[in-house]
Amino acid sequence: MQEIDNRVLGKRTKTGMRRGMSTHEAIMFGVGGAVGSGILFAAAGGTAYAGPAVIVSWVLAAIFIVLVTLPFAEYAAMFPRSGISARVAYYSYGSYGGFMSGWGLLIWAATIPAIEAVAVSTYASLYFPFLYNSTTGVLTGYGILLSILLLLGFFALNMVGIARFGKFNKVLTWIKIGVVVAFIVILPMFIWHWGNFTSGFAGASGSGGFSGFMPSVGGLFIAIPASGILFAFGGYRQVADMAGEVKNPGKTMPKIIGTVLAVQSLLYIGMAFVIVGTVSWAGFGIQTGDWNFVAGLGSPLSSIIRANVVPGMTVGETDLLGGMVVAFFLFAIFSPGGTLGIYLTGASRIIFGYSEEDALPPALKRTTKHGAPYLALILALILAIIFLLPLPSWYALVDFVVVAAVANFAIASISLPVLRRLYPNVERPFKIPHPMVWSFVSFEVATFLIYWATFPTTLYALGAVLAGSVIFIYQANKKHFKGLNLRNSAWIPVYIVGMILLSYLGGTPTGGTNLIAYPFDYVVLGIYAAIFFVIGLNSAPKEPLTSAEALLEPTKEVDFEAEY
Repeated sequence: MQEIDNRVLGKRTKTGMRRGMSTHEAIMFGVGGAVGSGILFAAAGGTAYAGPAVIVSWVLAAIFIVLVTLPFAEYAAMFPRSGISARVAYYSYGSYGGFMSGWGLLIWAATIPAIEAVAVSTYASLYFPFLYNSTTGVLTGYGILLSILLLLGFFALNMVGIARFGKFNKVLTWIKIGVVVAFIVILPMFIWHWGNFTSGFAGASGSGGFSGFMPSVGGLFIAIPASGILFAFGGYRQVADMAGEVKNPGKTMPKIIGTVLAVQSLLYIGMAFVIVGTVSWAGFGIQTGDWNFVAGLGSPLSSIIRANVVPGMTVGETDLLGGMVVAFFLFAIFSPGGTLGIYLTGASRIIFGYSEEDALPPALKRTTKHGAPYLALILALILAIIFLLPLPSWYALVDFVVVAAVANFAIASISLPVLRRLYPNVERPFKIPHPMVWSFVSFEVATFLIYWATFPTTLYALGAVLAGSVIFIYQANKKHFKGLNLRNSAWIPVYIVGMILLSYLGGTPTGGTNLIAYPFDYVVLGIYAAIFFVIGLNSAPKEPLTSAEALLEPTKEVDFEAEY
């Protein structure tokens, strides 16, 4: 096997994309993707399901995200190609399986720029109310226009190339981290309500309420996908998709992904802890334990601080909290803005990867002299606007895109032992320990995360993933309907249809008809996942579908420094 030289600082890869992003810039890229609208909305939104125990939900989410996504560190180091998270299943299950897996991820990546643009406009309505209709919960025409202008602005920034965008994003990410740390450290010094941690839900003495710290176990888990908590952990995957543009990716990608996962977990858990402890029921004028009110706040961070400005405070304390309201308002504007740019970049790289696998027209592989895939970026921009126009609401899209992405996680989980068997001699700078055990646990977790997103969200999102089969006809036609590996991949749509049915028949806590009541639905789901794990393993091809040499072609070092 040929040795691969990844040391291509400032060079274009054979695909035409530049490896111009340093390890530090890549880490900032991933953390910047994590510190976006999720930390603003989901940190409060999860309390509607779990109350003060939402902190536990964040801890569980951090564990789950490591289990289902750490294999991408091995994939990105093993095959350092742009859009790797959408391409893994191509190597393990062939054309149809790869397309279906990547299609779910493309839905995720193409929708998030719209979500982040909506978040900016929504927060801006705190001082510019004409942007947002608080009655309907959606943006006004002015808010939609502002969101589209934001998308266009970050599209232009992406066009100058990832190296330049990486430098811009690094500065913005440090600012975002600083503001979050300030919120976590400074606010408890002036505001703290220990009673919130045992406040339960409003109406604890009546139906539907509870007292103490923790509600039903089901609420802890449902909060993870249903309130945007899982959505908030998406930053790591953007780094994996940029593997083709990171310097020396074989050695640096595991470190980058691991660091991003650790940093975002600490920031989110800290933010959730502080939000629970700083809510002032008296300041809001609501009943103690009304977490549904907190979850429904349009500008959670600024509103919580404002509610703590009460008579009796010193002038210094009032001025400090007033200043923090403004500071976090600005943070709420710039934080999703940076994430918008990151996901617009990530979506274009997934489209680029699809094009390289002949799933989309080859023209989408064209790059500018700066290495930016400009036609893929244009398509990503158009898709973002398409998602934005009919659903200009943050919560309306988050659950939907999470389910689509987790479908990709499930397939990628089984790919771990499959790729170990198909490509045993390919160098793996980072290796997951006990791959069969890790793969099984990861697939089980991904299956439960889909289920916890609740029905009918599962119907809409998984239905959209299945709709990818129609788009797949383009690739099938190019291959003259040969070599599609349908036999290897047939289990995937069957698994997805089964998940829709189980979600519909499951317990009422997850939106089902209760034909399979809680907790028996969890037992059935666990067995279902185990069965399909075995089916997925046995359906994989016995021989590699693509030669290792083709996947690890040496980069073509062409110096384009003069163009800068």
